[in-house]
Amino acid sequence: MDTSPTPSIDASTDRATREAAMAILEPLAGLLLSRQVSYAQAEDLLKAAFVQAGARAFAAQGKVPTVSNLSVASGIRRPEVKRLLQNTVRPAAQAPSVAAQARLRWATDDAFLDGAGQPRRLPRTAPEGEPSFATLAALVSTDMHPRALLDEMLRIGAVDEDGDVVNLRQRDYQPPESEDELVRIAGANVGDHLSATLLNVLSQHPQLLERAIHADGLTQASARYGTDLARQAWAEVLGGLREKLQTLTENDATAEDNQWRMRIGVYAYYAPQHRPQPPVSAKPRSGSAKAPPDAPADRRTPRTESRARRARKQPPP
Repeated sequence: MDTSPTPSIDASTDRATREAAMAILEPLAGLLLSRQVSYAQAEDLLKAAFVQAGARAFAAQGKVPTVSNLSVASGIRRPEVKRLLQNTVRPAAQAPSVAAQARLRWATDDAFLDGAGQPRRLPRTAPEGEPSFATLAALVSTDMHPRALLDEMLRIGAVDEDGDVVNLRQRDYQPPESEDELVRIAGANVGDHLSATLLNVLSQHPQLLERAIHADGLTQASARYGTDLARQAWAEVLGGLREKLQTLTENDATAEDNQWRMRIGVYAYYAPQHRPQPPVSAKPRSGSAKAPPDAPADRRTPRTESRARRARKQPPP
């Protein structure tokens, strides 16, 4: 691990940047703690992110950086930069699964809806020009066989099968049962949101949509109702937006530069207006303080710091 002196963040970073970084890093630290990731492991990930971001910054200027360039830009020693470049960490998958794409198209494409706007019961196959599950599968992927897609959608509970007819069970988005998959989706969503923010901050004229509505002075019941309102608003725009994006995808199918992707998202969050610093006991280990009364009941308790301390004592690879 890099043991070179670390400059004080207060002395080297402006207040606005510190506050923005803390607002981003504290929830990230909560995620990492809940996933049993130690500080030593998180530090290595942060180093890798610095190296990757530095390389992209050079590439945006049309330059190919050297290890020394990245070391100077990031403040990470050259041997560490070299090691990190040889052991890159892949980011979360940036495209939704084929099953998720099929579910969304089935629930919003007029070709797969009945007269009441509800998803049709689809035969597995049908004559050309008539809606079927095979037709749906071909629209969302040319690499996955319809039977394989059906098996996957059955596995995750998105559909059920009645003889040769397939029914959509989940019209609305359903979080995956796998916690690993849920974390991957969260990483992709939040990563793109931060990337949009970064581009707007660094651009003289913001290029991407990145807006939020803020309200305070609410009761918790009102805040929960506000979340329901956001869900309703998203449901109202989702179908038309998906249809227009699908039209653009089809129009660009033969274009030479059709290697771009985009993500449009929405979120709602509520919390107490004033969150004091959590209490930390100064007593010895035997008299450790209890968790604050408002701590979420379903949050995992981080492992003791002995694991992180052991990790710090390990020699660098």
